[in-house]
Amino acid sequence: MDFWSRIIGGSRSLSTKSPRAASPTERLTAFKRTCNTLQQIWRSSNSPTSEQSTTVHARNFVERLNSVLSDESRGPAPHPCLAYAASSQIFVTVTKLALSSYDEGMLHSATVFFNTLIDSEVDGVVDNRLFARALVDLVRRADKHSENIEGRLVELLFGIANNIRLQPTILPAWFAPRLDDQDDERPGVSGVEYAGTMRKDDFPLFYLLVDYVHHVGRAGDFARTGLLYLIETASRSKHLERWLIESDLATLMATGLGALYSQLGSLSSNLDSESDVPHVIAHSDYAQQETALPPALGVSMDAFMAYLLFWQDTIDHCKSAEVVATLLDHFQVLFLEQLLYPSLLESSDVEGGSTSAVLTYLYRILASIDQEDLVHRILHFLLASPSDTDAQIAQKKKSMSASRRKSLDVLAAFSEEAARPSPSLFNLRDLALLGLRSKNRQTVLATLRLLTVILQRHPSFARSLVRTLSGEPAKQRTVGALNAELEQLLTMATSIVNEPSLDESFGNYLKDASWILESRLCLPASNKNPTEAIPHGLRQDDPIVRELLGCLETFFTNAVILNLALTEVLMSIASSHLVALDGWLLVDPANYDYAKSKGPAAEEDGLPDILEQVLSVYQEPTWPHTKTPALTGVLRSLVEQVQNWRKHIPDFDILVAARRDLLHDEDEPASTGPRYPEQLGTPAVGNSLDRRLSTTPRPDQAIARGRRDLQDLTSPQRSVVGSPLRDATTFHSAPPHDFSDARSAAAEELRKRLATPFPLDSRVHEQESTEPLDTRDENNAIIDEEDKPAEGSATLGHVLTNVVILYEFLLEISAMVQARGTIFEEAGFQGVAFAG
Repeated sequence: MDFWSRIIGGSRSLSTKSPRAASPTERLTAFKRTCNTLQQIWRSSNSPTSEQSTTVHARNFVERLNSVLSDESRGPAPHPCLAYAASSQIFVTVTKLALSSYDEGMLHSATVFFNTLIDSEVDGVVDNRLFARALVDLVRRADKHSENIEGRLVELLFGIANNIRLQPTILPAWFAPRLDDQDDERPGVSGVEYAGTMRKDDFPLFYLLVDYVHHVGRAGDFARTGLLYLIETASRSKHLERWLIESDLATLMATGLGALYSQLGSLSSNLDSESDVPHVIAHSDYAQQETALPPALGVSMDAFMAYLLFWQDTIDHCKSAEVVATLLDHFQVLFLEQLLYPSLLESSDVEGGSTSAVLTYLYRILASIDQEDLVHRILHFLLASPSDTDAQIAQKKKSMSASRRKSLDVLAAFSEEAARPSPSLFNLRDLALLGLRSKNRQTVLATLRLLTVILQRHPSFARSLVRTLSGEPAKQRTVGALNAELEQLLTMATSIVNEPSLDESFGNYLKDASWILESRLCLPASNKNPTEAIPHGLRQDDPIVRELLGCLETFFTNAVILNLALTEVLMSIASSHLVALDGWLLVDPANYDYAKSKGPAAEEDGLPDILEQVLSVYQEPTWPHTKTPALTGVLRSLVEQVQNWRKHIPDFDILVAARRDLLHDEDEPASTGPRYPEQLGTPAVGNSLDRRLSTTPRPDQAIARGRRDLQDLTSPQRSVVGSPLRDATTFHSAPPHDFSDARSAAAEELRKRLATPFPLDSRVHEQESTEPLDTRDENNAIIDEEDKPAEGSATLGHVLTNVVILYEFLLEISAMVQARGTIFEEAGFQGVAFAG
């Protein structure tokens, strides 16, 4: 121990002097002594771990180096210590001591030392192959049990990737490919032998980043960003571009995504407590069942989505078209064809839960990504859209590089070996149709949400989901015809609720509809056929449309969450720039009858021709009852059912108004600022009701809160006892005690009545509708499983909530019709010739 005593004694003598010497020369002298001491510690013992004190002193000397380098890097040039650290290769010794000590503190000091050198931008560091080897060894072999150490080590890799992005000239120090430009001509070497193979010795920095790219937290963030920087550099280095195509980059990324997808478990309920339920659902039946809310997806889904978003960022940042195409090809073959599509195909348990799960996963995928090429690959394949012919594929391959062609050949061979089903026999549209026909509410809900996200966020695939007529596009209607259609829709709405602020509510809906439609005008038209961007009529015999209308027919007994999703799908179709409204929502202009209508032009004689033509466009037509559009016909039957209830229930209007006020008033925000931030899975261009983040509640927000609360379950829940109807029951002449008793009695009576099964037959009598059943709990509208109404029936409170949703939907779709008439020019002055 005499030797170590001298070393330790020397360290004490050094420690009496401040490392911050007054001059650069003195600072460099002290720095050199410290470096020499570290090298002596390493050379003088074959097993430094045998002495704990050795590790402590070695760590102290590394921290001394860090202190000197940190101070010098913050000061003006010259930086002699940084230059000496590069030329003396002290980083090799620091790496050896850190790896042999198995000490977390030593590893931490070593990461600080390397990070200081990387940030110093001194020549001979990041462009030094020996430095590259030392850093790679440190990251690869270090003990990473600590999350903090792991994050710091991956941060070093990120720092190098950032330097490569900014200075591609340093790439050769880290990247040494085995193949040269003549390898294509080498005899005996085929693309199958090396394309897509592991080549870690060529670019160890790259593979280290890949190892951490799927991690959550700090390490994963640094790894993903660092890898993005390296892939972005490929556009400035032909050797790196070729290597990325020929290596297993795309294979690793695709299989990694598949591995995370395979770990997705079954769906769990979001219904943790009664307070989690949004008010629009709480005041209805089934509020305490698992199917009342969309399912929770858990940590596994978060990890999968983080990796998928990394895919999106990679394709966005990569400037090499061939690298992007290679990534997309592997994404399609290894993930879509061999994993995602088979999972959709195998989820035939539409009455159970597997279909609900895979549709929910796909919904989250399509709701989160917006990279055009990635979305196109997913939906183009799953919907079995027409692909390029063999001749077109051969023509494209001629323009590819040799590396790209070899990569495609290897992928094609691998794809042929795997038995894979084809979407041409059973595609996503077929699965959606099965989902809509399911009797499992969660499966139907997942299907509706998937349809919505495709129609809203990826509208170019609308015609692949809902079939349109391939004939001529829809004709323009006159202003008078549009007014007649709007009058019909608004009359149905006002027959449900007589709202004093109707103009304001409709105006708000109109602003939202205009915003949605204007965003459609920004979409690029098809280069192949410009007429494809013109709206076409909806096929009335389309099975999906018929299932949607069939679900609408049972509107009042449907679960509230189902009606919210259903109306959102219908609004998504109505707002699509590829689907015309004629035939399913509005009457086909060919079926208008102007003969029985008397307009201003018919009442005036001797008018000039041009004025007569102008006045004629304001003439409102009529149409036969048999020509009523499919959706309008279902809505009219629902409104007629409400009108029949009004005839037999004297206070029905009061009940509807009270329920509407209840849904409005109980969600007033307690503070300013948006209450409902959009979540990861929320479509960017959503339904007009989903996009309202106003701090001031509006009367037309009953559905908005319901749809939005399903994505952010944070709003508090109150009791039905605080309803406006109960508050209206007052007795001013009674003493305070009697007044309180009267209010309690009235509230109790109201709870019982709203929990009463409501006979949906139009011949319902007043006594039947007011006869109470068993006393309910405090929230009244929440029905226990054993007491809930039989299938096909509902309580009075549930029906009232759905009546309010129907009213809001009628206003919403009326506003969309008017906005389309103006923005899409679907209504105007056709046939009028204006003189110049």
